Amino acid sequence: MAVTMADLQELGRTEDNESVERTKALDMESGQISGAVYWSCDEVADFIEMLGFERYRECFLRNKVDGRRLILCNASRLNALGVTDFKHILSIAKSIRELLNIEEPYWNRSISLPYSEAIGRYLEQRSIMGRRADELDYVTFTNDTRDTKFQPLLTNQGILTWN
Repeated sequence: MAVTMADLQELGRTEDNESVERTKALDMESGQISGAVYWSCDEVADFIEMLGFERYRECFLRNKVDGRRLILCNASRLNALGVTDFKHILSIAKSIRELLNIEEPYWNRSISLPYSEAIGRYLEQRSIMGRRADELDYVTFTNDTRDTKFQPLLTNQGILTWN
């Protein structure tokens, strides 16, 4: 049985465009999430070129880096994409963090804190492919993952009342 190009495209990443558009609208409405999460491969390549790194445009296109994959492009992964100059890696990684509003990783982060802020954790979930990730929006994510250790419930303990 011969496999056609159409068959191969069907096996590729499939997204429910309606749920992605709904999620995109909710994320843009929240004002917390960058529209870059929803960029195509060409838009990501244009961004890299706009930064002044025209020579890496083809690397990003060849590796099919779209907005979701851009989330995962940190300094340790850019080398695998073909970005080899250390100063370029630092500059591109910093620009991606600023674009996506991701905090800079600190080596001295306290273990008593969550491993990253809510936006970073949300973007990690958005980078995963599948229906659940397509339907996930930032407001729902923050409501579902609220940690009581870091946000204790409000109680009336300690309030003095006079009868």
